Amino acid sequence: MNYDSDEIIIKNALNTIQTPKCDISLEIEKKIKKQKSTKGFKRAVSIGLTACLCLMLSVGVMAATIPSFRNLVFTISPDIELMFQPIEVSSEDNGIKMEVVAAMNDDEMAVIYLTMQDLTGNRIDKTLDIHDYSLTGARTFNCQIVHYDEKTKTATLRMEANGGEKLNDKKVSFRIGSFLSDKITFDAVETDINFSDIEIKSDSQTVPLDMDNIPGGGGELLEELRSQKIIKILKTDEMNIALPEIDFVHISNIGYVNGRLHIQTKWTGNSIDDHGYLYLFDNSGNKIDAKEASINFRTNELGNTKYGSDYIEYIFDVGNIDLNKVKLKGDFVSNGNYITGDWKTTFKIKSVNKEKQTKCNIKFDKWTANSISISPMGITLSGNGEYKGSQDINIEANMTDGSVQTFESVRSYSKNGEVKLKYTSSLPIDVSKVKSVKVNGTVIKFN
Repeated sequence: MNYDSDEIIIKNALNTIQTPKCDISLEIEKKIKKQKSTKGFKRAVSIGLTACLCLMLSVGVMAATIPSFRNLVFTISPDIELMFQPIEVSSEDNGIKMEVVAAMNDDEMAVIYLTMQDLTGNRIDKTLDIHDYSLTGARTFNCQIVHYDEKTKTATLRMEANGGEKLNDKKVSFRIGSFLSDKITFDAVETDINFSDIEIKSDSQTVPLDMDNIPGGGGELLEELRSQKIIKILKTDEMNIALPEIDFVHISNIGYVNGRLHIQTKWTGNSIDDHGYLYLFDNSGNKIDAKEASINFRTNELGNTKYGSDYIEYIFDVGNIDLNKVKLKGDFVSNGNYITGDWKTTFKIKSVNKEKQTKCNIKFDKWTANSISISPMGITLSGNGEYKGSQDINIEANMTDGSVQTFESVRSYSKNGEVKLKYTSSLPIDVSKVKSVKVNGTVIKFN
């Protein structure tokens, strides 16, 4: 159809309005086709402009009153409507409303979408981090913000938890006890450390650390260090090297121990969740991929190590690295608000009813996958052997429409020789449209 100038204005205006159930532009176009007289067309123009104006003025009101589950569908993805169970139960405390909007579980994990809204102030922002929370019957939690609405001061979060098979058709309680917000991020902080000045530490300059008596740690070298039971770390507070613009942590010692670079940091402990990490980079600004570990500990009045997190010692394997061409940087985060309360809801969670499964025979380092299953929540490889987490596994789902769905995270379950790896995405999978799955180049077809 050819449009004159007035019709084009109307059509363009209407195309800026999103209506889920009705294509208003198409309906107006049908009316215009039927009316060719000048008088009839002017009337259609008048009605069209009135409808356009009314809808434009009502968009803000609709957004404020729309049900929570429908708003989640618009915000995250239309796929959620078909696969997640609407919950919409809420709890309010301290002027803040928490609402569980939707939930779903399969045999390995549960996923819950929830919102946090500040009704009286500005304590909810895009840096929101849920600090203390729990879900009955589940374990190993992860909660990430996926959307923030500046106008309504509402954050939408996605919580994942292990132990999904124990939650099928069960009543569960979800609780939040505290959260952090107003975070301040310090990226790529220069330390100006000159590695040529670092000395090799003797035994008298180190202290023993019991690896079975630490609150936490991380990095590729951690398991190796744990297997040694007792390791040597630097004596504390031999240095006091400040970091630019940062007052909650400083470098308290540096040295080489058993051929590895140790950098010790001391944290003030004045905040709930100040954290960060150090890394090496070359003169071109590229991060160096060195094996490393970070270990948390504390000391008593005699300088002996004990359980705690006053110090973090970073250990780098630098055997093949020319440290004359290397610099040290750090990324750090400090929270501004720490808000406590008691937000608690109870609801029944239902498991997914769409799942595909087939046999396979894919060998990895020390284990073999013998089956693969797909649910809306992710792809699961199951098998037998010993999984250490050191091997990268590339996995993707090939859809019937030719698209490829990738996965951002993986969860591992290993017990008594049984291994399960769960690959998840921020969006649910339409199981009916999965044609095949590719694992490290091996294609597994589904009927």
